[in-house]
Amino acid sequence: MANSRYQFQALGLAAVIEFGLLAGAAFALTSTSSMKPVLSGSETITLVSQDQPPPVPKPKPQVQPQPKAQPKPQVVPEEPKPELPQVAEAQANAFTEPTPPPPVAVAGNAEPSAEYAAKVRAAVQAAQFLPPAAYSLHYTGRVKVEFHMRDKVPSAVRLLVGSGIGMIDRVALQSVQNAKYPEPPPEIQGSDHVYQVWVEFSRE
Repeated sequence: MANSRYQFQALGLAAVIEFGLLAGAAFALTSTSSMKPVLSGSETITLVSQDQPPPVPKPKPQVQPQPKAQPKPQVVPEEPKPELPQVAEAQANAFTEPTPPPPVAVAGNAEPSAEYAAKVRAAVQAAQFLPPAAYSLHYTGRVKVEFHMRDKVPSAVRLLVGSGIGMIDRVALQSVQNAKYPEPPPEIQGSDHVYQVWVEFSRE
C-alpha cells in the first residue's frame, strides 16, 4: 500500500510541472506576437545613397579694384628768354670761334726751271768718282739721292735708291756736298728747293 501511495504522488507532481510548462509557453507566445511592429502601407521609406558627393558651393566672382585716376600734370608756361643785344653776341663769337691765321708770305715761290735743274744734276755727276776697288772690279751702276739747296748750299742729303755697296753709296752722298753748283736765277734766290739726282757710276 505504501508503494502505490508514492507512485500516485509522483504522477501528481509530474502533472503539475507539465501544466506549468505549458502555461509558460503560452504566455511567451502571446507576448512575442504583441511586440511585433505594425507597418503602415501609406508610409514611404527614402533611402539615401552614401556614394553621391556632397554639393560643391559655387565660387563667388572676384571683384577687381579699379585703378585710381592719376592726377594730370600741371603745365607751367615757360618764361620768355630775354634777347641779348647784338653787341654781346658779336663779342661771344669773337671769343668762341677761332680766327684763321693770317697768310704767311713765302719768298721765292717760283720753281727752278728745267734748265737750272739740269745744271744741278750735271754738277753732282761731275763731282762723283769711282773708288779704286770698284774700278778694279769694273763696277757700273747708279744711285739716286735727294737733297735741299738754297743759294748753292745743299742740305739734308739722303739716299733714295742705293747700290747695295756701302762705298758706292757714300761716294754718291759725298758728290752732292763736293759739287760746284751754278748761280741760281733771281726768281729762286733765297728760297729752298728739293732736288733728286741719279748719280751714274761707270768705268771709262
